[in-house]
Amino acid sequence: MGLLPQISLERTAHMVKKIEPWFGFTEDKVFGMVMENKEFCKYLLEIIIPDLKIKKIDWLDKQVEINNSERKNEAKEVRLDVLVTDHEGRVFNIEMQTTDQDDIGRRMRYYLSRIDLRYTLNKGKTYRNLKDAFIIFLCNFKPKKDDKFYESYHTYSDQDRSKQLQDGVTKIIINSQVSAEGQSEDLKALAKLMNNEPVNLNKYFDYAQRRIKEINEDPEMREKIMLYETRMLEREQAAGKAGYEQGMQHGIKQGRAEGKQEGIKQGLRQGLEQGKIDSAKVIFENQMNNGSSLEQATEFVKSLKLISNKELEKIIALYK
Repeated sequence: MGLLPQISLERTAHMVKKIEPWFGFTEDKVFGMVMENKEFCKYLLEIIIPDLKIKKIDWLDKQVEINNSERKNEAKEVRLDVLVTDHEGRVFNIEMQTTDQDDIGRRMRYYLSRIDLRYTLNKGKTYRNLKDAFIIFLCNFKPKKDDKFYESYHTYSDQDRSKQLQDGVTKIIINSQVSAEGQSEDLKALAKLMNNEPVNLNKYFDYAQRRIKEINEDPEMREKIMLYETRMLEREQAAGKAGYEQGMQHGIKQGRAEGKQEGIKQGLRQGLEQGKIDSAKVIFENQMNNGSSLEQATEFVKSLKLISNKELEKIIALYK
């Protein structure tokens, strides 16, 4: 899929959201549909890691599931937003993150372990053949006090910070909610795109904005996105049910431990309440992960009437 011809600044200026709800670049399905264009993906990688000389993208896929068949019922499932290999076999995982779960480092570690298992080293090869891997998180959530717009991470010696362990891994975090002052014009434009602001820079961002506009104006595309979000909601509900049942079991055990009928009743009541709270937490988290604003997630969970406003405020506080 090639880039469409560059369009005028006047036309680009009209590429602002007019439809509600507007599915922007940070929405999972939209992100994948924009990134599936190899030219745009190559450009994005080059502005994020300018030292790399990428001749071409050999392979690109989106919403890639990498699961461990041997531990199917135990290991956490992984679905990568965008996975790419270039002409040298280097692997790039590009993720869009709209909420801060305070687990990015460990999430990166887990994703990398799955990528290494499947893509970076073939049977019969030595570890020297292990391909370089790049994990890139594009974040669009409220930053912490000392967060920077662009941060890259490597492995260094604790005793000698000038000594880098050559493990071939680069981790990069970009947060569009932090000022991009001092960054390249291309990265500033990326931040605007992530924040649903109009961009007038080059043919690549013209393409991205046009594609986003096309998706939002296509009833069939919008239906697919909404169907995807419905499936995500069904997962929330299933996870919420699991939390509810876990809370109930905990309450029963607590009651039995007390060895009294009243204790069992009390345990059941506590288990019921805890199950509802656990369900609400899971649903709230998944709403935020799927691109809802804090206000939208709050209203959705409130409409379910699972928990009191006081308990809901405790959940909301985790995201402020």
